[in-house]
Amino acid sequence: MANLGTSIALSRETSHQLAELAELTKQSVQELAERLIREAIELEEEDILLSAVADEYDIEGAKKTKSEDVDWDTLLST
Repeated sequence: MANLGTSIALSRETSHQLAELAELTKQSVQELAERLIREAIELEEEDILLSAVADEYDIEGAKKTKSEDVDWDTLLST
């Protein structure tokens, strides 16, 4: 795959935070930004895939139970 050499513009605040974090982590701004963007993309892809799987299990008209209404101690002890 060809190197696209993508450039992005950040707000002054985000740019400042990125520079501070790069200094704290002893990474270049470019390395840090690339790592953080890569991680964010992976998390976004994972969220999309998990949402698609959850949609497959979503049954219309099924009874729904709120998490706070579940006795988790009893459920998890069995």
